[in-house]
Amino acid sequence: MQPLNYRKRLEQTKKLMEKENVDLILLTPSVNFGYLFKGFLDMRERLICAAIVLDKEPLLIAPEFEVERMQNSTNIKNVVGWKEDEDPYLKLKETLDFMPKMISLESTTRFENFLKFKEIFPNSDFLNAAAIFNDMRGRKTDAEIERIRKASEFTVKSVETLLNEIEPGMTEIEVQNQLIKKMSEISGEPSWALIQFDESSAIPHSSASAKKLREDSVILIDSGTSCDRYFSDITITTTFSKPSSKFLEIYDIVQKANDKALEASKEGVPAEQVDFEARKIIDEAGYGKYFTHRLGHGLGLEVHEHPYIVKGNKQPLMDGNVHTDEPGIYLPGKFGIRIEDDLIVRKDKSERIYEFDRIFWEKK
Repeated sequence: MQPLNYRKRLEQTKKLMEKENVDLILLTPSVNFGYLFKGFLDMRERLICAAIVLDKEPLLIAPEFEVERMQNSTNIKNVVGWKEDEDPYLKLKETLDFMPKMISLESTTRFENFLKFKEIFPNSDFLNAAAIFNDMRGRKTDAEIERIRKASEFTVKSVETLLNEIEPGMTEIEVQNQLIKKMSEISGEPSWALIQFDESSAIPHSSASAKKLREDSVILIDSGTSCDRYFSDITITTTFSKPSSKFLEIYDIVQKANDKALEASKEGVPAEQVDFEARKIIDEAGYGKYFTHRLGHGLGLEVHEHPYIVKGNKQPLMDGNVHTDEPGIYLPGKFGIRIEDDLIVRKDKSERIYEFDRIFWEKK
C-alpha cells in the first residue's frame, strides 16, 4: 500500500496554525495524536502530551520510564521524560520555554488537563483545534482511500461468506459474533457488527439479541473492519429466502435514494443538500416519516467523523471527503431496510469506494 505522509500532515498543521494565529498545539493521546504522530496511545493518568510549535520540531512530554516506548511507538524524535516526583506540567512549560498567546487543544482533551494547562499558561487564550484537524482529516489522500477500500473489501467478503453459512435457528448474537470473527481474521484488526432480524431491523440501531433467524427472515447487517486503522462502514439488507413483494417495493425506494445521494454528492455541494436529495425520494414515495436519521457521516480513522451529511450542515463538501450514504425506511413491527455505501467525493462525480452486487437473495 502507499505510505501515509506524516511529514506532510505536520506541515499542513503548521500552515493551519498560522491561519488561525495559533502559537502552540497541545495534543494528549487521541485519534488526532495518532493521525499526526503515528502512535495511537491510550489515555492514562500520567501526562503524555505532544507540543507543536511553528518554528520547531514537535516534542513529546512523557513519564521517564515511558520514553523508550514513546520513541518506538511514535515518529516524534524529541521525547522529554519527567520523573515521578516532578510536576509534568511544569516540565512541559520549562521545556517549551516561551509564553504562547494562543494555544489550541484537541477537542477530546480531558477537562483536568485543560485546567492544568490554563494554570501553567495563565495569560494564554485557548482555542478548539477541531477546525484544524477536521479540515485535514476530512480530505482523504489516495493512500487513505486505499486503506478504506481494502477495509470495505474485507467487510463485504466476510458478509458474503457469512450469508452462505448461517442457518434458521441461529440467534442475532450468534451471527454477530460469527461475522466479527470472520472480519477480524481477514483484516487482522478490530471489527464490529450489528445484526438485526425481521421487526428488529425496523429499529435503526437495535442491539443483537437471542431473536432467531427464520426461513422467511429479513436480515440487516451493519458492519465494518479496518485496514491500517482506517474503517469501512457498510450496511447490507437482504432476506434469508425469497423476498416478499413489500420488501422489494421498499428496497427499490431505498436504493433509488442511495443512488440519488451518490449523484448529488460532489465538491462544493452543501452537506445538507445531499441529505435533502435522498430524503426527497423517500418522501415522494410516501415513506418520509420512516426515514428517521441523517443520511450519513464522515469515515476514516473513526467510524463517525466529519463531515456529517445532515440538515443544517451547510459546509460545502470537498474533494477527498469520504462519507457514508445510508438512507433507510423502517416500518415498525415489520422490517427495516438500510442500504449503506461509503462514498469518495470528487469534483464532478463522486464514486462508491467499493462496488459489489448487493442482491444476495438471488445468490442462494
